[in-house]
Amino acid sequence: MESPPPYIYSHLAGDSIRLLGLSTPSDCLSGTLKSVKLNDTPPYFALSYAWDKQTQNVPLQVDGQVLSVSPSLRDAIRRLQWLTTEDAALDTPVKWVWIDRICINQEDFSERSRQVQLMSSIYSQAIKTLIWLGPDFESCSAAWQLIDQIYILLQRENPGATVAADIPFQMYSDRNHEATGLPAWDDELWRHLRKLFELPWFTRSWIIQEVAVSRDDPIILHGQHRYQWHRLGWASSWLRRNGYLRLAQIPNQMQNVDTIFNIGRSGTRWRLDALLVATSIKCHATDQRDKVYALLGLAAENHCLPSVPDALRANYELEVAQVYTRVALFLVREYKTLSVLTRASGVSGDASQALRKYKFERLPSWVPNWCDFAVMERDVAKSLSWLFPPNNANAATLGFPEHYNASSRLPAKVFESPDQSVLRLSGLKADIVVSSTQFADKLWPSGGHAREYAFQRLWKATLPFLPESKSLTAWIASWIKATTAEQYLLSGSSAEQILKDGSAYLLDILSRHEHQQIGSTTQGGGQDIIGLLRELSMGGDPESYSSLASNFCLNRRFIITSKGCIGIGPEETQSGDLVSVIFGGGVPYILRKQETGFVFVGESYIHGLMSGEAVQAWQRGDLAEEILELR
Repeated sequence: MESPPPYIYSHLAGDSIRLLGLSTPSDCLSGTLKSVKLNDTPPYFALSYAWDKQTQNVPLQVDGQVLSVSPSLRDAIRRLQWLTTEDAALDTPVKWVWIDRICINQEDFSERSRQVQLMSSIYSQAIKTLIWLGPDFESCSAAWQLIDQIYILLQRENPGATVAADIPFQMYSDRNHEATGLPAWDDELWRHLRKLFELPWFTRSWIIQEVAVSRDDPIILHGQHRYQWHRLGWASSWLRRNGYLRLAQIPNQMQNVDTIFNIGRSGTRWRLDALLVATSIKCHATDQRDKVYALLGLAAENHCLPSVPDALRANYELEVAQVYTRVALFLVREYKTLSVLTRASGVSGDASQALRKYKFERLPSWVPNWCDFAVMERDVAKSLSWLFPPNNANAATLGFPEHYNASSRLPAKVFESPDQSVLRLSGLKADIVVSSTQFADKLWPSGGHAREYAFQRLWKATLPFLPESKSLTAWIASWIKATTAEQYLLSGSSAEQILKDGSAYLLDILSRHEHQQIGSTTQGGGQDIIGLLRELSMGGDPESYSSLASNFCLNRRFIITSKGCIGIGPEETQSGDLVSVIFGGGVPYILRKQETGFVFVGESYIHGLMSGEAVQAWQRGDLAEEILELR
């Protein structure tokens, strides 16, 4: 008997989709495909699942022909077949389902591009989204029971919560944890939870849109078990609001669930720049163009602008570098802010590039590299841009905190360039880097001693640059602000408290590490520093400062400029690099001169340039406005 021929897709109109009609459970994996207008579909379900790199070697019989699918998708279809019966405990049995791998001709780039533009509508119009995690495993029931326990705890503590912000924020403490009644940290349930969240679905970029736009609460299918998405979402939000998501015992992937859950419940759109910064590190894609395309259906720009900009239309005929460049240029021009450059590609060989799975040689230095990271978020330098959540009718945005005001809120001036890879911006050459000190050697073992030595080494390296006109108290304050990037709000602290915390930390390490070798200052010997730190550190918590500073010094260098300013900048910063203040940027940017234009090294925090000082100098005539070409 001859084998059925390979399936040949017919042409699909731009406003149509294909639906897979499932057969009832049997030994045969089969179904039928039909094309329908998106505005005239029969009731259907949409599947959310993780693409895998397995060989597509399992035959699916479709209308007398054969489509090859992966073993993982075979398992999903077999599970769906059992939901076609009336006793499946669904309001509507599964008859028709939309599965991207099957319902889109993956070999037709034009069709793929058109269908991606419809994805938001496809999932929002489905009866329900079905999430397939894969076959269950021995301990998965225990993990889901722990999630239910957290959800019940949320309901007991916050019965009226409708959004995550209704859950009071508090820092984690062992005392609070014990009071919740949740298992102790040595309980195996936490290990089972980690195993559950290691499933590939939880890090897939496409799931963000697939779940967030669903009109009804999605159903999670894990083997033969079923769970409700909202219970998982609320449990993740409770963990975040109670400080758990920062703990090593909690899987990083729970942050993804919390992000998706909050996007779905916010009721407002998110700007694309906000979506990208919230998801690019945490989520992965098989095709790196999908790090952008998977978010387009959620982006406010595709719903509030008169027409969809070309840069925000999926086009699989473009290379990854072209996609990222077009999107970044659109965002800078549209919003007149440089906040999106926070994840810029930077110098070739940049440390952040070494943390990524893929390298794109033709990506301009100023263009954000949104491709997959090979490490967890905790191993990536913290962004100096801020994600502002949606409120009322306002979309979530990416921007700068109020105290990051390097360019005095002046909008970006973008000049036309015949070469789209060149970004021409108006800005000021504010200073020059004269010293660049590595925060910590990568060869050191991780831990407190290496961190302490790094801070002591930085202190010794920078103290000789103390201007005679500057008091030691002001210098200590500058040093603490620089090493924390003045991000005290993220730790729930205040400027006054972080000064106490930082002074307590310096007092601790300097008094325990032969402070007499630090050298003299205009204030006297090392003992004068110790005495002053004792005064400044009253009521300070050294660990609070240490935690915050370590976050922002990670993969960065300590910088001293020719004018005596100190700060932190990209790990590739070198002596001689330009410190620029570019209109539209809340922070200074490190640039490196080349034969034509500049290489964009990255964002920085430079104490003494964060409050518009360079713009004031320009207004006095001390600095000149120039067009800076970034390549």
